Amino acid sequence: MKPYTLLIVLIIALTSCKESNETNSLEQNEKNETATAEVVKKETATKSKNTSNGTFLCKINGKDWAYTKASGIVDTHAKTKKRTAIITFIKKLDRGSETVQLFYDADTKKLEKVNIHLKVPKNDGKTMTAMYIYHPDTNSIHPNAKISGTIDLSNPTKASGNAGVSDLDARFEKNAIANTDDKLITVEGINFTGVGYSDLDKAFGSK
Repeated sequence: MKPYTLLIVLIIALTSCKESNETNSLEQNEKNETATAEVVKKETATKSKNTSNGTFLCKINGKDWAYTKASGIVDTHAKTKKRTAIITFIKKLDRGSETVQLFYDADTKKLEKVNIHLKVPKNDGKTMTAMYIYHPDTNSIHPNAKISGTIDLSNPTKASGNAGVSDLDARFEKNAIANTDDKLITVEGINFTGVGYSDLDKAFGSK
């Protein structure tokens, strides 16, 4: 009987070992599937943030702002000969559009002007385009406003840069804006790369 007993014990041991290996393999597969699901979830969240309403550009008063079209030009003023790089981001809406436009000195590469148009509620319940314009010559209109930023034009066709705006008042019809928060804007985290631009001086042989 002993040989049979030993055979039975051996079979039980082998079966237990096989079941243990299968259990470990199943647990590892479950861990791998969970990890993969988490990665896919994160990638999907990132992609949706960048594509649901356009490409994320910045936060305006703490809210995400995305654009649907970006373009740029570099031009020289006919009289002053000052070269300016203008980068324009447009967000297409169901009705109308919003714009973030940045003006850089093409030689010093520093941000000089800002022109932002946003759709905001009016006191009468309708919607208006609020214009937030920063210009060095109009500091008396927005004494607390500040802007900063630089641009990189080392690539002859694609621009990169950054910008920030704080405490910029609506330039026109400020009293018609319904929400107090919309009368003053702060723009944070503008960073862009690979925005196509045209150097008009080179295009038309001015330089």
